[in-house]
Amino acid sequence: MAGFKFRMQSFLGVKEKIEDQKKLEYGKALKKLDDEKNLLKELCDKKENLIYSIRNSIHSGIRSEELRRYNSFLDYIKRKIEDQKNVVKKAEEFAENKRLELVEAMKERKMLDVIKENDKIEYNKEQLLKEQKIVDEIVSYQYNNA
Repeated sequence: MAGFKFRMQSFLGVKEKIEDQKKLEYGKALKKLDDEKNLLKELCDKKENLIYSIRNSIHSGIRSEELRRYNSFLDYIKRKIEDQKNVVKKAEEFAENKRLELVEAMKERKMLDVIKENDKIEYNKEQLLKEQKIVDEIVSYQYNNA
């Protein structure tokens, strides 16, 4: 006697592969977001160190030309920080979109899993009824031939 075969097993397999692909994409998006946040932190740390250096240089005496270079570099770092904040924001939006795609893929796969489980329950009920019918026939045959 053949076992249970889900009528949409190939479709379920496709949905599982799509879900796996979405998991990978989401993981990559989270990694990219983490990298961009780390870069932003590095830029902020660089800015803080530069401000500290400027303050120390001012206290120890600094030429105006050197102070202008420090300020120019500080302005450059501030622009880089603002640019990086925009990159982080875009990476967050991208990661959120990938998360939503993953959630949708999981819902689709879970719907098929529920259908599969319901079909399996129905199959098991039918098998039980068939077995019960066979047992009844055997008992009836034995009773009639006894």
